[in-house]
Amino acid sequence: MRAAWYERTGPAREVLVLGEMPAAEPGPGQVRVAVKTSGVNPSDVKARAGSRPMLASRIIPQSDGAGVIEKVGSGVSGDRVGQRVWIWNGQWKRPLGTCAQFITLAAEQAPAMPESLTFEEAACLGIPALTAYRALATDGGLRAFARDPC
Repeated sequence: MRAAWYERTGPAREVLVLGEMPAAEPGPGQVRVAVKTSGVNPSDVKARAGSRPMLASRIIPQSDGAGVIEKVGSGVSGDRVGQRVWIWNGQWKRPLGTCAQFITLAAEQAPAMPESLTFEEAACLGIPALTAYRALATDGGLRAFARDPC
């Protein structure tokens, strides 16, 4: 598969490499998604720049994306093959993100996306949508602020 990766942290133009590598096979409870669009978040940029230690000697960046499930591991229904999905936290605490032709990850991290969304729109859901949900729906978010604004 074609992918972008880095083997050391720093500015993008100095550390990102574009090349070929094998696509990972899905294990139990996993799906392999053919990535159509990869989303870039501030946390992705900060990690590549060196804000946290590298988890492996090679990192494929980006946590969010959207695509089509093309293969499933054991324990995942074969009905999911061909399903359009959005991806969240693809590269969180693991070295293989969405800046590649394929990503293999836990099936629950690839929920079905509405037919009305484009892949570009769905790739924006992950971290931004989960952050908004947390801010609006959890006691540690805006609800806590509304109870005690200052």
